[in-house]
Amino acid sequence: MGKSKKTKKGAAPRKKTSRLWQAVLGVVVVIVVASSYFLLSQNSASESESQSSSETGSVSGSPLLQNRLVLPAQPRSIRPVTLSPNSFAEPEVQRAYQAAKNVPEVLEHMACYCGCYGNSGHRNNLDCFTDNHGVT
Repeated sequence: MGKSKKTKKGAAPRKKTSRLWQAVLGVVVVIVVASSYFLLSQNSASESESQSSSETGSVSGSPLLQNRLVLPAQPRSIRPVTLSPNSFAEPEVQRAYQAAKNVPEVLEHMACYCGCYGNSGHRNNLDCFTDNHGVT
């Protein structure tokens, strides 16, 4: 009989402890799910904001683009002419300008990350190679 009383007394604290851990785990799961939902809804809102601003053409007005220094690609109806690769001394710069000259249709659909949208009036990555901007 003495053993059965000890077992019952020992089992009760274990149940309370396991229920406490289950409650803590449940609260943690609820917090993780709620914060994931909040972050995902915030990201989808910022993506739709970014998409709508690029569709309307207000690139410099979008705070999302200013913070990221990203120029979304907006091809021009008349493709600009790139500078001659031979006008540069550095081989690496020559290769970059030669690539821009060879495949301008690719560059005009590529986003630019250098921040030139704010002061150079560029609309896509190809525009960086129509002046000395592509050197850097």
